[in-house]
Amino acid sequence: MVAVETPLGGVRVLNIGIGWAGRVASMLLAEQGAEVIEIVRPGREGRLSDTLLDRCKTLVEIDLKEKSTLERATTLGKTANVVIENMRPGAADRLGLDHHSLGGDTSGVVYVSLPGFAEGDVNRSLAAWEGSIDAATGVYTDLSSLGRLLGGGPTYTAIPMASAYGGILGAATASLGLLGYYRTGLGQRFEVPLADAVMSAMALLIAELEGAPARYNFPPLDGAVSKVMMPILRDVREHLTDAHVAEVQKYLGANASPGFNRYECADGRFLFVCAPDHVSQNRAFLQTLGIFDRVISEGMVAETPFSEKNSGNNINVASALTPYWRNRLLTQIAERMKTRPAKEWEAALRDANVPVTVVQTTAEWLKDETLHDGGVTIDLADAQHGVVRQSGRHITIEGASTTSPDVAPRRSDMSLSEWSSPPLARPEVSLEAQRAPILEGIRVLDFSNIIAGPAAGRTLAEFGADVIRIDAPAPQAGPFATMWFGVDVNQGKRAVILDLKTDDGKTALAEMLKNTDVVLHNFLDASARKIGIAHEQLVAIKPDIISCQISAWGGADGGMYKDDPAFDPVLQAASGIMIRYGTPEKPELHGIASCVDYMTGFLAVTGINQALVARAKGRGGSYVRTSLAMGAQLVQFPFMVATSQEQPSSEPSGQFATGAGPGQGLYELADGWIYLGCRPGDEASLAMTLDATKPTVSSIGTAVQKLTFREVQKRVSVLPGASVIPSQTLAQIRSERTREREARDSNWLNTGSFRLCRGEHPSGYVATICEPTWVRPETSPISELAPAPWPGEHTRSILTESGLSEEETDRLFQVGAASSGWSVLRHYLPL
Repeated sequence: MVAVETPLGGVRVLNIGIGWAGRVASMLLAEQGAEVIEIVRPGREGRLSDTLLDRCKTLVEIDLKEKSTLERATTLGKTANVVIENMRPGAADRLGLDHHSLGGDTSGVVYVSLPGFAEGDVNRSLAAWEGSIDAATGVYTDLSSLGRLLGGGPTYTAIPMASAYGGILGAATASLGLLGYYRTGLGQRFEVPLADAVMSAMALLIAELEGAPARYNFPPLDGAVSKVMMPILRDVREHLTDAHVAEVQKYLGANASPGFNRYECADGRFLFVCAPDHVSQNRAFLQTLGIFDRVISEGMVAETPFSEKNSGNNINVASALTPYWRNRLLTQIAERMKTRPAKEWEAALRDANVPVTVVQTTAEWLKDETLHDGGVTIDLADAQHGVVRQSGRHITIEGASTTSPDVAPRRSDMSLSEWSSPPLARPEVSLEAQRAPILEGIRVLDFSNIIAGPAAGRTLAEFGADVIRIDAPAPQAGPFATMWFGVDVNQGKRAVILDLKTDDGKTALAEMLKNTDVVLHNFLDASARKIGIAHEQLVAIKPDIISCQISAWGGADGGMYKDDPAFDPVLQAASGIMIRYGTPEKPELHGIASCVDYMTGFLAVTGINQALVARAKGRGGSYVRTSLAMGAQLVQFPFMVATSQEQPSSEPSGQFATGAGPGQGLYELADGWIYLGCRPGDEASLAMTLDATKPTVSSIGTAVQKLTFREVQKRVSVLPGASVIPSQTLAQIRSERTREREARDSNWLNTGSFRLCRGEHPSGYVATICEPTWVRPETSPISELAPAPWPGEHTRSILTESGLSEEETDRLFQVGAASSGWSVLRHYLPL
């Protein structure tokens, strides 16, 4: 009988620094069995969220300012396999805890640095508070639909985008570095700037295709409105009254997509539905409500969402609906929703395979026993706080000889000075292998769609994997979800179309699987089994294969919701994000895809990398599972904890929130908005520095409103740990940080945070898209990604490459088991 080990069993991880991002990253490694020692500074103020961030770890209190105790940290660092450093730039060097001082590449240590901003960034040396980073990356200006359209004052969000995305990418990078160690015998230093990590989640919001059809606007507004009227309103925004803004909001509501909206039900609760332009889900939604046949009889049609007729009455092209038909649908849906309580509609619509949820608070989410039974949430006994309800294990890995451990409570050992795990066996050193992308030679078949799964596939391609996207012959989702989203998330892939409902299609897939390392998909269990990609079916063909499933609601133990469909906005609504960003009376979408989807995709990447590490250690293949539910919890980790005495409820919320307090918030100056941050307890000193009468938000706001950025920056510079950073829009970032595709720059790593590339695109439009600057290896290259291809563009060449003869390939095309394109797709982006 083969002994079963944890995926990262025996891996020593040291987390130094006190930032959230490093604690998140090390938690995700600890959840897979790594021995994690976390250095805690003396006198750290305890919070309930520590029970989540510190679980599965050993805490050691070390004062890094004291030479005698610093030596303990240095010894632990020199004997670690992974070091995660989340300090201000230069601090680790001064302490002798930088990568070079701990032994460098030849020591084998994987060193992941998580600075606020990248090398060369104007903000690099400043105190990078959570809000500072979010302000510099468009979070406060562009997540809100109204803010993106109208401009005006930024909207604060309590969601810790920088730490959450920095943490997950830190964990993915550490796992990647470990795989690199097993391939090369060498360590490596990586940098994951938190500002770039945030931008990884904003990639779709900042992307631009010049002259693309208006149907790809979000919100779905006519081109004249979005390109002419809204810019005019932005120019006069300061003169608009609340009544004017309310009228704009009313206009946006009247132009909402009927299948992507919230509706008030009979009990006053809101139900959020997310089935826009989806062939089967949109129909099922209207049929369950009992209005599908009615609107068809009145003159609407249910044609393909790829239709270019622009007839104005196609229920599957919401952006092209005439005002009459849009209003007709919205009115009838609203009337039907009023006839039953929200929970009844939720159950009926989920039974019909429609992605819906009752809009609720985080406290309600944590109390849901069905989520708890599925392992989405767990109860963890903590020595200080008692039983704490919190997020379950974010990634589950299962194989014949490897499995994720149970989540364990934190423990403290203040005298600890050495590791309990024996040293890892040292692989043979290969300098040549280190010069190649770490995932070079790894083949991935990506069956996923929408954003989370495809983003995972694209990220694996960034690390050097050969990623092949496999689509069905006829798309169910519309072109916004398949082609527009794909402009970002399908970069760097080749594209195949196979009909896996046919025996011929399954036979062709079997040939492809023989040379495949990873299969990635977001199918429900029954659907995956139907097309032959359930894990046990894959193992029968390739025993050491790694497969990864991204579900919507699944936890470590599956759960009753596991086979229900959902998308990013549904999980925002269910987990409390929408209410926190808005109010219970008016929940607000926290960005499109930039909240849950990319987070979940990076969870999948982390799990796949960890499974590859386990395979490199001789543990064979495995089955990796994560879900949008786990991503929704991780992105708001400080609030995903509760006890019988303490519930999440006190954080800043609403569209008028400006910060967490006088020393952490957004302020308007004479020349624009800034984020002002200082250390806890320094609010009085900050107020005095700015000539404010009191250390309050209103007093400081009054004191700075006539000052310029330079004036405030100069005054605040005398206060240790304080910083002032301008609030930027994504449009500003795009204009300042874009290069032309033809322009080559070998030194881009030192030019600052973020970079975008502008150039010709297969869509026929000039595209400006984020470059992958979020993970920066010191030695191994990041692959330059080709633009996302047309569906099926490489079907024939890949089938031939997989060993099929020309005659066999021709036959697959003749019987319809393979195709080189979608018959409904006349233009890359349908007009």
